[in-house]
Amino acid sequence: MENYLEENFGAQKPEDSSMAIGRTKQPNHLKIPLRAIKDCTEDFNKKNIIGKGGYGKVYKGILTWGNLVNELVAVKRLDASGFQGNKEFHTEVTMLSEYQHENIITLIGFCDDYKEMILVYEYAINGSLDTYLSVTTTADGLSWQHRLKICIGIASALDYLHNHVAKKHRIIHRDIKSANILLDENWNAKLSDFGLARIGLANQHNTFVITHPGGTHGYNDPQYERTGFLTKESDVYSFGVVLFEVLCGRLACILSYHDERRFLHHWARTHYKNGELDEIIDHRIKNAIKPRALRTFSAIAYQCLQKSREERPTSAEIVYQLKEARKIQLEDEGDAHFFSPYTKGIFRQSSANKGDMYE
Repeated sequence: MENYLEENFGAQKPEDSSMAIGRTKQPNHLKIPLRAIKDCTEDFNKKNIIGKGGYGKVYKGILTWGNLVNELVAVKRLDASGFQGNKEFHTEVTMLSEYQHENIITLIGFCDDYKEMILVYEYAINGSLDTYLSVTTTADGLSWQHRLKICIGIASALDYLHNHVAKKHRIIHRDIKSANILLDENWNAKLSDFGLARIGLANQHNTFVITHPGGTHGYNDPQYERTGFLTKESDVYSFGVVLFEVLCGRLACILSYHDERRFLHHWARTHYKNGELDEIIDHRIKNAIKPRALRTFSAIAYQCLQKSREERPTSAEIVYQLKEARKIQLEDEGDAHFFSPYTKGIFRQSSANKGDMYE
């Protein structure tokens, strides 16, 4: 992998590295003929549609091709007139064919026959995380333990992309959001949608790529939106929004709100600083969260949302703190003698450290 990166990206300046992706040779061993994909999706029958967006439509299918026999897959057919185009398509093929991690969605193959742009992934049977967070009026939903597991999984994927893909390079995903987190049959989290991802140099403390701002409003790093300077800390900020989505049981932006509740990053920061998290925690998990686990989880989420990039934690630190929160939760499970953390004012804010950790 290191040789691959050196050959394709080693001579690029940070701001030019993203342009090299679309020019690299595609992995032909993953190429699937269009006829096999049409058979798989029953010629893109609308009854098999399981998702759609600015990129096009996603179909559920059963693929028989190569070594695969009756493999359940998700087929993303990009719309040529949609938001994502040829560049994003080739970026995703290159990224997912080169980088494998248990918490990154597996690319089974692709098709570019007859000007089609089709990506075939492993099928995540439990859908995307956002669908479990946007429905807050029902009793159904993910347990706190499941949510911790999902958060640790995505944090681990980010740590891999930022620190472990190669000695001299890192990957910046650039579109971290709950809609891009898929869940398999065991509720393992899978980071998806690498069409906007960029490669930067890892041998500099402040590696950045200058690019036109992408991503999704409500999740984007404000510094990135303002300056166009993209760093790994931009992913960290977006993930901080996801952490609060998980805790609060709502999405990053709710357009029907016309007050401070519209954008979660602002609303969550305010409630955290005021010691009023009890007012915004998802009612479906509120009574299951142990006080010490909540303090650890919310503190690292808040630190991710620091306005200054220098004050945000690394992805490795996020993994550590989230695992600590889970460890604390499990340790406290058998302790019946705990008092509720949901009484207003129980947390005291400390300004002695950069993250305003609860005492």
